[in-house]
Amino acid sequence: MLAATPGYWYTGRASAAKNPEEERMKRNRGLAPAILAVALVFGSWVSAQAQSEITLLAPRPMQKTIDKILANFQAKTSYKVKPTYDSAKYTRQTVAKGKGLDVNLIVAPFPGAIASGTIDPSSATHVTSFLTALAVPKGAPHPDISTPAAVKKALLAAKSIGFEDPDFTVAGQGPWEAITNLGIADQVATKSKITLGPGGAGVAPSATANTVGTERLLQSGDLGIALLLLSDMLPNKDKIDIVGVLPRKICAPSAVVGFIGTKASDPAAAKALLQYMASPDAQSIFKEDGYEPHS
Repeated sequence: MLAATPGYWYTGRASAAKNPEEERMKRNRGLAPAILAVALVFGSWVSAQAQSEITLLAPRPMQKTIDKILANFQAKTSYKVKPTYDSAKYTRQTVAKGKGLDVNLIVAPFPGAIASGTIDPSSATHVTSFLTALAVPKGAPHPDISTPAAVKKALLAAKSIGFEDPDFTVAGQGPWEAITNLGIADQVATKSKITLGPGGAGVAPSATANTVGTERLLQSGDLGIALLLLSDMLPNKDKIDIVGVLPRKICAPSAVVGFIGTKASDPAAAKALLQYMASPDAQSIFKEDGYEPHS
Protein backbone atom coordinates (compact mmCIF):
# COMPACT_ATOMS: atom_id res chain seq x y z
CA MET A 1 0.00 0.00 0.00
CA LEU A 2 2.79 2.32 0.97
CA ALA A 3 4.68 1.38 -2.17
CA ALA A 4 1.68 2.01 -4.21
CA THR A 5 1.03 5.36 -2.67
CA PRO A 6 3.93 7.21 -4.27
CA GLY A 7 3.03 5.66 -7.55
CA TYR A 8 -0.47 6.84 -7.05
CA TRP A 9 0.61 10.37 -6.27
CA TYR A 10 3.12 10.28 -9.10
CA THR A 11 0.44 9.23 -11.51
CA GLY A 12 -1.74 11.97 -10.21
CA ARG A 13 0.98 14.54 -10.56
CA ALA A 14 1.68 13.44 -14.11
CA SER A 15 -1.95 13.79 -15.00
CA ALA A 16 -2.02 17.21 -13.45
CA ALA A 17 1.01 18.20 -15.48
CA LYS A 18 -0.39 16.90 -18.75
CA ASN A 19 -4.03 17.86 -18.45
CA PRO A 20 -3.59 21.67 -18.68
CA GLU A 21 -1.72 21.30 -21.97
CA GLU A 22 -4.37 18.99 -23.29
CA GLU A 23 -7.03 21.41 -22.17
CA ARG A 24 -5.25 24.27 -23.91
CA MET A 25 -5.02 22.24 -27.07
CA LYS A 26 -8.68 21.40 -26.85
CA ARG A 27 -9.54 25.03 -26.26
CA ASN A 28 -7.38 26.10 -29.21
CA ARG A 29 -9.07 23.56 -31.41
CA GLY A 30 -12.39 24.91 -30.25
CA LEU A 31 -11.34 28.51 -30.80
CA ALA A 32 -10.17 27.99 -34.37
CA PRO A 33 -13.67 27.71 -35.86
CA ALA A 34 -14.80 30.68 -33.78
CA ILE A 35 -11.89 32.81 -34.98
CA LEU A 36 -12.60 31.76 -38.54
CA ALA A 37 -16.27 32.65 -38.11
CA VAL A 38 -15.34 36.09 -36.73
CA ALA A 39 -12.94 36.66 -39.62
CA LEU A 40 -15.61 35.73 -42.12
CA VAL A 41 -18.14 38.02 -40.48
CA PHE A 42 -15.62 40.87 -40.34
CA GLY A 43 -14.63 40.27 -43.95
CA SER A 44 -18.28 40.32 -45.00
CA TRP A 45 -18.79 43.54 -43.06
CA VAL A 46 -15.79 45.19 -44.74
CA SER A 47 -17.01 43.97 -48.11
CA ALA A 48 -20.50 45.31 -47.42
CA GLN A 49 -19.02 48.66 -46.41
CA ALA A 50 -17.01 48.80 -49.63
CA GLN A 51 -20.08 47.97 -51.67
CA SER A 52 -22.09 50.69 -49.92
CA GLU A 53 -20.22 53.46 -51.79
CA ILE A 54 -22.40 54.90 -54.54
CA THR A 55 -20.88 56.63 -57.55
CA LEU A 56 -22.83 59.60 -58.86
CA LEU A 57 -22.58 61.52 -62.13
CA ALA A 58 -24.16 64.98 -62.00
CA PRO A 59 -24.11 68.35 -63.83
CA ARG A 60 -21.46 70.72 -62.47
CA PRO A 61 -23.87 73.70 -62.26
CA MET A 62 -25.66 71.76 -59.54
CA GLN A 63 -22.55 70.90 -57.51
CA LYS A 64 -23.08 73.15 -54.48
CA THR A 65 -26.68 72.06 -54.12
CA ILE A 66 -25.98 68.37 -54.71
CA ASP A 67 -23.12 68.45 -52.18
CA LYS A 68 -25.52 69.71 -49.50
CA ILE A 69 -28.05 66.99 -50.34
CA LEU A 70 -25.38 64.28 -50.33
CA ALA A 71 -24.12 65.41 -46.93
CA ASN A 72 -27.62 65.01 -45.51
CA PHE A 73 -28.11 61.65 -47.21
CA GLN A 74 -24.84 60.27 -45.87
CA ALA A 75 -25.63 61.52 -42.38
CA LYS A 76 -28.98 59.72 -42.42
CA THR A 77 -27.75 56.43 -43.93
CA SER A 78 -24.75 54.10 -43.90
CA TYR A 79 -24.02 54.85 -47.55
CA LYS A 80 -21.17 56.93 -48.90
CA VAL A 81 -21.43 58.77 -52.21
CA LYS A 82 -18.56 59.55 -54.57
CA PRO A 83 -19.77 62.28 -56.94
CA THR A 84 -18.30 63.19 -60.32
CA TYR A 85 -19.31 66.55 -61.79
CA ASP A 86 -19.10 67.68 -65.39
CA SER A 87 -20.98 70.11 -67.62
CA ALA A 88 -24.62 69.21 -68.17
CA LYS A 89 -23.92 68.55 -71.84
CA TYR A 90 -20.98 66.27 -71.12
CA THR A 91 -22.79 64.24 -68.45
CA ARG A 92 -25.44 63.46 -71.04
CA GLN A 93 -22.78 62.53 -73.58
CA THR A 94 -20.88 60.43 -71.05
CA VAL A 95 -23.92 58.25 -70.43
CA ALA A 96 -24.69 58.07 -74.14
CA LYS A 97 -21.16 56.74 -74.68
CA GLY A 98 -21.79 53.94 -72.22
CA LYS A 99 -19.74 55.38 -69.35
CA GLY A 100 -22.47 56.02 -66.80
CA LEU A 101 -22.02 55.50 -63.07
CA ASP A 102 -24.22 53.93 -60.36
CA VAL A 103 -26.56 56.93 -60.38
CA ASN A 104 -26.71 59.42 -63.24
CA LEU A 105 -28.43 62.81 -63.21
CA ILE A 106 -29.11 63.89 -66.79
CA VAL A 107 -30.70 67.05 -68.16
CA ALA A 108 -33.39 66.42 -70.76
CA PRO A 109 -33.49 65.62 -73.61
CA PHE A 110 -31.47 62.41 -73.46
CA PRO A 111 -32.47 59.97 -76.25
CA GLY A 112 -28.86 58.91 -76.78
CA ALA A 113 -28.41 58.07 -73.10
CA ILE A 114 -31.54 55.92 -73.09
CA ALA A 115 -30.48 54.13 -76.28
CA SER A 116 -27.00 53.39 -74.90
CA GLY A 117 -28.22 50.65 -72.57
CA THR A 118 -26.05 52.17 -69.83
CA ILE A 119 -29.02 53.20 -67.69
CA ASP A 120 -32.23 51.49 -66.63
CA PRO A 121 -35.16 53.44 -68.15
CA SER A 122 -37.57 52.02 -65.57
CA SER A 123 -35.54 53.70 -62.80
CA ALA A 124 -36.22 57.21 -64.18
CA THR A 125 -36.78 59.62 -61.29
CA HIS A 126 -37.59 63.28 -61.88
CA VAL A 127 -35.28 64.96 -59.39
CA THR A 128 -35.72 68.67 -60.15
CA SER A 129 -35.68 71.20 -63.02
CA PHE A 130 -33.56 74.16 -64.10
CA LEU A 131 -35.45 77.45 -64.37
CA THR A 132 -34.54 80.23 -66.79
CA ALA A 133 -34.88 83.70 -65.35
CA LEU A 134 -34.46 87.26 -66.59
CA ALA A 135 -32.31 89.81 -64.81
CA VAL A 136 -31.30 93.45 -65.29
CA PRO A 137 -28.46 95.59 -63.89
CA LYS A 138 -28.79 96.61 -60.25
CA GLY A 139 -31.26 99.47 -59.91
CA ALA A 140 -32.50 99.31 -63.53
CA PRO A 141 -36.26 99.36 -64.25
CA HIS A 142 -37.90 95.93 -64.16
CA PRO A 143 -39.68 95.01 -67.40
CA ASP A 144 -42.98 93.16 -67.36
CA ILE A 145 -42.43 89.46 -68.08
CA SER A 146 -45.73 88.10 -66.87
CA THR A 147 -46.83 86.94 -70.34
CA PRO A 148 -45.10 85.82 -73.55
CA ALA A 149 -46.17 89.07 -75.22
CA ALA A 150 -44.67 91.09 -72.39
CA VAL A 151 -41.37 89.18 -72.60
CA LYS A 152 -41.25 89.75 -76.35
CA LYS A 153 -41.75 93.47 -75.86
CA ALA A 154 -39.03 93.60 -73.20
CA LEU A 155 -36.49 91.76 -75.33
CA LEU A 156 -37.17 93.87 -78.40
CA ALA A 157 -36.81 97.06 -76.35
CA ALA A 158 -33.59 96.01 -74.61
CA LYS A 159 -30.35 97.66 -75.78
CA SER A 160 -28.59 94.30 -75.50
CA ILE A 161 -29.37 90.74 -74.46
CA GLY A 162 -26.95 88.22 -73.04
CA PHE A 163 -27.13 84.46 -72.64
CA GLU A 164 -24.87 81.43 -72.88
CA ASP A 165 -24.27 79.40 -76.00
CA PRO A 166 -26.92 76.63 -76.15
CA ASP A 167 -24.49 74.36 -78.00
CA PHE A 168 -22.27 74.17 -74.94
CA THR A 169 -24.36 74.84 -71.85
CA VAL A 170 -27.70 73.87 -70.39
CA ALA A 171 -28.03 77.52 -69.32
CA GLY A 172 -28.32 78.45 -72.98
CA GLN A 173 -31.14 76.04 -73.79
CA GLY A 174 -33.90 78.03 -72.07
CA PRO A 175 -33.06 81.47 -73.50
CA TRP A 176 -32.73 80.11 -77.03
CA GLU A 177 -36.01 78.24 -76.66
CA ALA A 178 -37.77 81.42 -75.50
CA ILE A 179 -36.34 83.59 -78.27
CA THR A 180 -37.19 80.98 -80.89
CA ASN A 181 -40.72 80.45 -79.58
CA LEU A 182 -41.30 84.20 -79.60
CA GLY A 183 -40.17 84.32 -83.23
CA ILE A 184 -37.65 87.12 -82.67
CA ALA A 185 -34.33 85.32 -83.21
CA ASP A 186 -33.50 87.39 -86.28
CA GLN A 187 -34.63 90.64 -84.67
CA VAL A 188 -32.43 90.29 -81.59
CA ALA A 189 -29.44 88.63 -83.28
CA THR A 190 -27.45 91.83 -83.71
CA LYS A 191 -27.81 92.86 -80.09
CA SER A 192 -27.32 89.43 -78.53
CA LYS A 193 -24.08 88.71 -76.70
CA ILE A 194 -23.68 84.95 -76.56
CA THR A 195 -21.01 83.80 -74.13
CA LEU A 196 -19.33 80.44 -73.94
CA GLY A 197 -20.08 79.69 -70.33
CA PRO A 198 -18.38 76.90 -68.35
CA GLY A 199 -19.37 74.26 -70.88
CA GLY A 200 -17.27 75.95 -73.54
CA ALA A 201 -13.91 75.22 -71.93
CA GLY A 202 -11.29 74.68 -74.60
CA VAL A 203 -13.37 76.21 -77.39
CA ALA A 204 -11.80 79.02 -79.41
CA PRO A 205 -13.05 82.45 -78.22
CA SER A 206 -13.93 83.29 -81.82
CA ALA A 207 -16.66 80.64 -81.67
CA THR A 208 -18.91 83.07 -79.80
CA ALA A 209 -19.04 86.81 -79.13
CA ASN A 210 -16.75 86.63 -76.10
CA THR A 211 -15.70 84.51 -73.15
CA VAL A 212 -16.67 86.96 -70.42
CA GLY A 213 -19.48 85.61 -68.29
CA THR A 214 -22.98 86.88 -69.00
CA GLU A 215 -23.53 87.82 -65.39
CA ARG A 216 -20.34 89.87 -65.24
CA LEU A 217 -21.44 91.78 -68.34
CA LEU A 218 -24.74 92.48 -66.62
CA GLN A 219 -23.04 93.67 -63.44
CA SER A 220 -20.82 96.03 -65.42
CA GLY A 221 -23.80 97.50 -67.26
CA ASP A 222 -22.73 96.15 -70.65
CA LEU A 223 -26.00 94.25 -70.94
CA GLY A 224 -29.54 95.52 -70.69
CA ILE A 225 -31.01 92.07 -70.02
CA ALA A 226 -29.50 88.71 -69.11
CA LEU A 227 -31.20 85.35 -69.48
CA LEU A 228 -29.66 82.80 -67.13
CA LEU A 229 -30.51 79.93 -64.84
CA LEU A 230 -32.16 81.15 -61.66
CA SER A 231 -29.86 78.84 -59.67
CA ASP A 232 -26.84 80.62 -61.16
CA MET A 233 -28.23 84.09 -60.41
CA LEU A 234 -29.21 83.63 -56.76
CA PRO A 235 -25.68 83.57 -55.32
CA ASN A 236 -25.13 87.09 -56.75
CA LYS A 237 -28.60 88.50 -56.18
CA ASP A 238 -27.10 91.45 -54.31
CA LYS A 239 -25.20 92.52 -57.45
CA ILE A 240 -28.02 92.22 -59.99
CA ASP A 241 -31.80 92.51 -60.02
CA ILE A 242 -33.61 89.26 -60.73
CA VAL A 243 -36.90 90.14 -62.39
CA GLY A 244 -38.34 86.63 -62.44
CA VAL A 245 -38.67 83.28 -64.19
CA LEU A 246 -39.75 83.25 -67.84
CA PRO A 247 -43.31 82.02 -68.57
CA ARG A 248 -43.57 78.28 -69.13
CA LYS A 249 -45.40 78.84 -72.44
CA ILE A 250 -42.21 80.06 -74.06
CA CYS A 251 -39.58 78.38 -71.90
CA ALA A 252 -40.27 75.06 -70.21
CA PRO A 253 -38.11 74.15 -67.19
CA SER A 254 -35.25 71.79 -68.11
CA ALA A 255 -35.91 68.55 -66.27
CA VAL A 256 -33.11 66.78 -64.41
CA VAL A 257 -33.81 63.06 -64.30
CA GLY A 258 -31.96 60.43 -62.32
CA PHE A 259 -31.27 56.92 -63.60
CA ILE A 260 -29.65 53.87 -62.05
CA GLY A 261 -26.80 52.47 -64.10
CA THR A 262 -27.29 48.98 -65.52
CA LYS A 263 -23.94 48.02 -63.99
CA ALA A 264 -24.51 49.60 -60.59
CA SER A 265 -22.50 47.79 -57.92
CA ASP A 266 -25.37 48.06 -55.43
CA PRO A 267 -28.73 48.77 -57.13
CA ALA A 268 -30.52 48.97 -53.77
CA ALA A 269 -28.14 51.69 -52.57
CA ALA A 270 -28.50 53.55 -55.86
CA LYS A 271 -32.26 53.40 -55.53
CA ALA A 272 -32.06 54.72 -51.97
CA LEU A 273 -30.07 57.74 -53.18
CA LEU A 274 -32.54 58.52 -55.96
CA GLN A 275 -35.46 58.20 -53.57
CA TYR A 276 -33.80 60.60 -51.16
CA MET A 277 -33.21 63.16 -53.91
CA ALA A 278 -36.94 63.07 -54.61
CA SER A 279 -37.83 63.34 -50.91
CA PRO A 280 -39.21 66.51 -49.27
CA ASP A 281 -35.89 67.07 -47.46
CA ALA A 282 -33.92 67.24 -50.70
CA GLN A 283 -36.64 69.10 -52.58
CA SER A 284 -36.61 71.93 -50.04
CA ILE A 285 -32.89 72.39 -50.72
CA PHE A 286 -33.45 72.41 -54.47
CA LYS A 287 -36.16 75.04 -54.12
CA GLU A 288 -34.07 77.24 -51.84
CA ASP A 289 -31.23 77.17 -54.37
CA GLY A 290 -33.39 78.23 -57.31
CA TYR A 291 -34.51 74.94 -58.84
CA GLU A 292 -38.08 73.87 -59.47
CA PRO A 293 -39.05 70.94 -57.22
CA HIS A 294 -40.33 67.88 -59.03
CA SER A 295 -44.09 67.59 -59.41
